[in-house]
Amino acid sequence: MSSPGTPESQNTPESLAPDAIASIRDNLDEVATRAAAAAEANGRTSDDVKVLLATKTQPAAKIRVALEHGFTLIGENKVQELVGKADDLADLDHEAHLIGPLQKNKVNHTLRHAHCIQSVDNLELATKINNRLEVLDQTVDFFVQVNTSREDSKSGIAPEETEALISELRDHTRMRLRGLMTIGLPGRTPEEIRPSYADLRELSEKLIASGAMSTDATELSMGMSNDFELAIAEGATMVRVGSSVFGARDYT
Repeated sequence: MSSPGTPESQNTPESLAPDAIASIRDNLDEVATRAAAAAEANGRTSDDVKVLLATKTQPAAKIRVALEHGFTLIGENKVQELVGKADDLADLDHEAHLIGPLQKNKVNHTLRHAHCIQSVDNLELATKINNRLEVLDQTVDFFVQVNTSREDSKSGIAPEETEALISELRDHTRMRLRGLMTIGLPGRTPEEIRPSYADLRELSEKLIASGAMSTDATELSMGMSNDFELAIAEGATMVRVGSSVFGARDYT
């Protein structure tokens, strides 16, 4: 959304240097190639893995380059950014996900712009979302976020509590469960990184096999720029990639 006095052109690719545009496109192609190769190396096809662009702090102009290049999934960590960029991207076909924590007092703003909420991890939040959807006569897709790394600093429900939460959400009929999401354990080696992704896949398989989770809820959102190939090897169907496409985030 343009602020007062901000030229509209600053929110379009024309405001970027040609080499910046070329770099984003090249990076997108490289990520797609690597994701496809990782999928095929593990007995799947490129169509089995979606690339979601993590666009935290990225300006609309850069995001538009990616959307125009054929990458239509974007994810924002903050509701403020999800809302703030919506108007600048509204003319382009895309699907916006909220991938960061959602406070209950920001549910209304989120539902105006998010096609999917990946960070549902408690009954109180889910009930707030479902009740608002009843008023709006709308539906929304969601993931249950699971803290497989068991880090206190991260959001997400404990793996052993996931089945009970999903059971409690069965009557939240305005919300469609697509699967599970996790933020993996930061690590330097595959041996450190893999377990938190393997644990999410195993949890998903267990919940589906027992009937606790629908056979339609097979998606696994896991893996980021530094480890998405490992996540794909462990069954990721959606990887969240940002810095490897857009470069380092600008927090100034």
